[in-house]
Amino acid sequence: SSGNTYTVDLTVTLKDGANYIEVVAQNALGAKVTATRNLIIGKDALDYISADRKDVALIFATDNYDHWDDLVNPINDGHTIAKELREKYGFDTEVIENATVEQVFEKLRDYNLRRFKPQDQLLIFFAGHGMFDDTFGEGYVVASNSLANDKSRTSYIAHSRLRGVVNNIPSQHILLMMDVCFGGTLDPVIARARSAADEVSEREMLARKFSYKTRKYLTSGGKEYVSDGVVGQHSPFAAKLIESLRSNGGDDFILTLSEIQVAMEKLKTLPRFGSFGDDERLSDFVFVSKTRK
Repeated sequence: SSGNTYTVDLTVTLKDGANYIEVVAQNALGAKVTATRNLIIGKDALDYISADRKDVALIFATDNYDHWDDLVNPINDGHTIAKELREKYGFDTEVIENATVEQVFEKLRDYNLRRFKPQDQLLIFFAGHGMFDDTFGEGYVVASNSLANDKSRTSYIAHSRLRGVVNNIPSQHILLMMDVCFGGTLDPVIARARSAADEVSEREMLARKFSYKTRKYLTSGGKEYVSDGVVGQHSPFAAKLIESLRSNGGDDFILTLSEIQVAMEKLKTLPRFGSFGDDERLSDFVFVSKTRK
């Protein structure tokens, strides 16, 4: 039952190198819950980068709404960001246009059923309308079929549900980006945090970052409306993100969240950065340029 704590003491002999550990708990009815951990053993532990690690981006972009005013830039933003991620950083990308509430959760369910390797990273990006309900104290992503005057808010995507579903995806490293109004209310505290720079080699820095579970978010604003931008261009948030991606990560060819955050400091609406779910304090999400690879 909720709140109970159990300790299992089991000795396992591991080989040098990368070890992928999966723990499965099953109740009397056969329901299973799993948790995974990547353990690196031996002299190369601080320098281990998996050769077959993969970065994946799932992008939801909505211009056209059944009951809300249409927008002009999200789909263009989504495809431009996907192109930069593919060509410069080797991401596998998937762009979902004008998704309904049902389609968003169906796609997120697909990703919950995927298998990810310990150093794989997953970026989830939302571009479109967002709103906040002061009565419920809840922020929402507006889907293409969300109602305009839905007092129950059941036709929207609640941030609390989104946090839970994304946190449950079996990838060790997840970054949730939201270019929507009131996106910062994803975090009830609207917290901001910065990562400390590591005075180590680039390879060791990456190995360290990949060894901690990541649940970070970056949103285009806090509890406020944000600009969709000029027709045919990009939203201010997307434009700064694209500019950062096009830098190829600078001299070390590694683009970090802290570097993206600095690039966005001059935006009129200040983006919000923080963590959610099972995030570990020293974790990070990095974009490794194909030039470096």
